[in-house]
Formats: sequence, C-alpha cells, structure tokens
Amino acid sequence: MKNTFAEEKAAFEVEKNSEECGREGLKSKLHAAEELLSKERAEWKKVCEKDNQRMYDARSKITDLEAEIATLKGEVEEAQADKNRVEAELNAEG
Repeated sequence: MKNTFAEEKAAFEVEKNSEECGREGLKSKLHAAEELLSKERAEWKKVCEKDNQRMYDARSKITDLEAEIATLKGEVEEAQADKNRVEAELNAEG
C-alpha cells in the first residue's frame, strides 16, 4: 500500500511538473506573440503616418493646382473678353 501511494505521489509530481513546464511554455509563447504584435503595431503606425503625410501633401498640391487653374481660367476669360471687345470695335469701325 505504501508503495502504491509513493508511486502515485511520484506520478502526480511528474504530471504537476509537466503541467508547470507546459504553462511556462505557453506563457513564453504568449509573451513572444505580444511583443511581435506590439512591433507590428508600431510599424503599421509608422506606415500609416507616412501614408497620411503623403496624402496630405498630395491634397495640398491638388488644392494649389486647383487655385492655379481658377486663376488661369480667369486670365483666359479676361483675354477672351478683350479679344471680343477689340473685334467688336474693329467691326464697328469697318
């Protein structure tokens, strides 16, 4: 009887140690996964910041170009109006 109890206790200790090692292994894997996720988030944040800056720069350039187009359209309209006025004056004289 004592022999059986000692054997069962030894088996229990082996199983207990095995479970503890398994838990430690899982904790280690979890910690490694958390670190990897943290690094990936940091890299993703950098990529997003770069993309946002590029988009902001592109939008600023588009806005500047739209303003330049509006100015040029105004100049073309003025030139067309001057042309029409001069043609009208020439037709009136002629």
